[in-house]
Amino acid sequence: MAAFAVAVVGGPMTMAMLVLQATHDFPLTGAVIAASLVSSTIVRELFGYSFSTWRLHLRGETIKSARDVGWVKTLTAGRMMRKETRPTPAAMSIAEFRRTFPLGSTSRVVLIDVQDAYAGIVVVPSAYTEGLDLTASVATLASGRDVVLAPDMDIAAVMASFDEARTDELAVLSDNRHVLGVVSETYVRRRYAEELEKAQRELFGER
Repeated sequence: MAAFAVAVVGGPMTMAMLVLQATHDFPLTGAVIAASLVSSTIVRELFGYSFSTWRLHLRGETIKSARDVGWVKTLTAGRMMRKETRPTPAAMSIAEFRRTFPLGSTSRVVLIDVQDAYAGIVVVPSAYTEGLDLTASVATLASGRDVVLAPDMDIAAVMASFDEARTDELAVLSDNRHVLGVVSETYVRRRYAEELEKAQRELFGER
């Protein structure tokens, strides 16, 4: 029964401990551990993951074990963001923006409106394009107003947002659209690769 349960829900050691708790029979528990490990190995080799994980795949999750669920769900936009300490008023003119942010000082600037709500992101070199009306508001150069991140969004949702927005950075906003920070696509994908590699090392190490 324990070996069958491992094939369905995973957790060979958990199942073995449940048998020990129910029977208080150490010799039997040793046999259960062996059967559970054999069952887990066979399922992973032939199918790749347990039945319960397969059910998560039907819901759209791309995971292979409970460990994958853990790090995917805990690696959120709020944990990965770079805190924005100096949002810039969107009403600032392009001329003033140039004086405040010379070329090379920073790559992108987050804008806020008069209510301190998020108003987009400006790529600094775009403000130095020839032919611009220097008296116009820098908000006319802003992008990324529609696609934003919530601090509790996991890394899978964050990467999907980057694919949708087709931009290098996205803002993380509170419920009232106040700017909490900024997340870059390069950093997110690097963190995902690092965590995926770590999970794979741990998985193969267990085997």
